[in-house]
Amino acid sequence: MEDENLSKEMDLLLNNYWITKDESPEDYYLLKRKQTPLRKFISKNLGSNLLVHDRFIKLEKISSIPSKDQGIEEFLNTMDYVLLFIMLIYLEDKPRGEKFILSSLIEYVKNTAITLELSNIPDWNYASHRRNLVRVINYLLEKHIIILKDEDKISFQEDKTADALYEVTGISNYLIPHFGTDIYNLKTPEEFLEIQWVGQDQAHGDIRRYKVYRNLLYLPAIYRENISDSEDDYLRKMHKNIEKELLDNLDLTTEITKNMALIYTDESSIQKDYFPNNKRITDIILLINKEIADYINRANIKQSPLETFTINSDTLKQIITESREKLKPYFSKAYLNLTPKKYLEEIIQTMEDYHFIKENISTFTVYPLIYRFLGDPEPVKKENNEQIEIFGGEEYEL
Repeated sequence: MEDENLSKEMDLLLNNYWITKDESPEDYYLLKRKQTPLRKFISKNLGSNLLVHDRFIKLEKISSIPSKDQGIEEFLNTMDYVLLFIMLIYLEDKPRGEKFILSSLIEYVKNTAITLELSNIPDWNYASHRRNLVRVINYLLEKHIIILKDEDKISFQEDKTADALYEVTGISNYLIPHFGTDIYNLKTPEEFLEIQWVGQDQAHGDIRRYKVYRNLLYLPAIYRENISDSEDDYLRKMHKNIEKELLDNLDLTTEITKNMALIYTDESSIQKDYFPNNKRITDIILLINKEIADYINRANIKQSPLETFTINSDTLKQIITESREKLKPYFSKAYLNLTPKKYLEEIIQTMEDYHFIKENISTFTVYPLIYRFLGDPEPVKKENNEQIEIFGGEEYEL
């Protein structure tokens, strides 16, 4: 009997933090009906936890390679994370349906930070700290951990006396992955990733397979420089099996070169974790990728043995900066209005998140993945002042 195709179900699990029954009942029940074949595929290839709860379903997506995009995308600094964890403590013992007001929450958050003698103690007189709190609350709302029931016309971000009423959904305890051991003394991303394999043979058997499949499915691409020799050996020797497994079960195409491996679907996606997707910044990066590829060709920059290119930091930043003016009709107003510094920071961060580039001390490493995602804009008529959507054009060959 052939394995069941799980492309839709795994697409939901891979591109959502979790699926809640209240917000997405059809998707929730689809996943619940398919949990047996899903568990079989996940147990065989990923070794990840699939949590099937009466109010949500979640695949815990932990790769084996540290990556800059493994934080919370909406968070900007340490204070955001400090507030999140204190707020999770606040919500921990509250039953589903219990309501609380913002003023009681902010008092608890500040008092707890003082009691724990944290180095980051919020002061609600500062607008920046109020913005921190609003970011975290918006994150909890988006994850359906709390529900907004009522609020003042003026926001807490504008006025520290503003109040709001929230309701607890009762799933806050499941937000943070369960590591199965004490993590108090762990300091680095590598330590958090390694704790799951303690006492197990990582060079052979199931663990090696889990690490390869996790990195293929949880990361935009795998590069030889970031994986172990045993993982690289598995990719080379088992690539036919990997290709068949992912195509038959998930409708995903696998591409493995000398120093890179990635998976992709031929269908365009609106899911936020695919590239490109429905976020405007991915359209912009397609265009910038083309500008960078053109520069590499003009400057005759040679590939390293790892198939990467090296570009001076100032040069790459100049390409990104000049692209905004050169390709202005294709940029949304929001990105045209960003300051040069903020624009550069956002583009570079997103390109690193999708594994197109890596920033070094005085250079950037440009990965070959960039050649797989190029946007070639159609000519713009002078009388057309509207923002252009996007793309046709030729493909590049490495």
